[in-house]
Amino acid sequence: MRIEGELVEAKFINRLNRFEAVVEVEGIQELAHVPNTGRLKELLTEGATVLLRKYDRTDRKTRFGLIIVRKNGIWVSIDSANAPNRIMFEALKQGKLQQFRDYSQICREVTVLNSRFDFGLFSEDKEYYIEVKGVTLVENRQGFFPDAPTKRGVRHLEELTQLRLSGKGAGVVFIVQREDAEVVRPNDRTDVDFGNALREAGKAGVDLMAYVCRVDVDQRSMDIVREIPVVLESSQS
Repeated sequence: MRIEGELVEAKFINRLNRFEAVVEVEGIQELAHVPNTGRLKELLTEGATVLLRKYDRTDRKTRFGLIIVRKNGIWVSIDSANAPNRIMFEALKQGKLQQFRDYSQICREVTVLNSRFDFGLFSEDKEYYIEVKGVTLVENRQGFFPDAPTKRGVRHLEELTQLRLSGKGAGVVFIVQREDAEVVRPNDRTDVDFGNALREAGKAGVDLMAYVCRVDVDQRSMDIVREIPVVLESSQS
């Protein structure tokens, strides 16, 4: 995936709320949009090096979007609003994921039951629904999701489970937006309801997949580099 727009290096100062942060650009404090409603406490620390996307539109409240953070020598994408779905869409279109190559039609934002899922894949006799989750929290080479409670995420899992039990294909794809994770697991410390729903989905036959991405600032790219396992054992045990 191409990282679009003009990138500006800055220093993180503090987060005002879920959507806004104060950053320092060439000695001047600026307001930046944060495209991630997660807590990000381990990433957005005072003084951290960040990359901003500069916006030219005059109708925006902020001139910048805070999309990448430097952590322990690697770049981490925090753009969960756009990047995970873009990466997944490109992987599907380009046939990078072998298990989905038999589907002839790829649809985005498909409504079924009471939820809108990120992707619906269709062929003459098959249908498959995918929900994509972006992972930014990594501790001891373990990726955790979510990093804030998500009732919407629980509902998605419950309805994917219903779809799978009705005979349709269903899967959850975790896109790890950094390259230092070896597994992904539910973050029961933050949202045990999500963890339990994920375990129930796995028991019902919902496919659970995770892919690690490398953020290459020099090449202006973010791409899947490998698949890693999803571990369902409770992170509280």
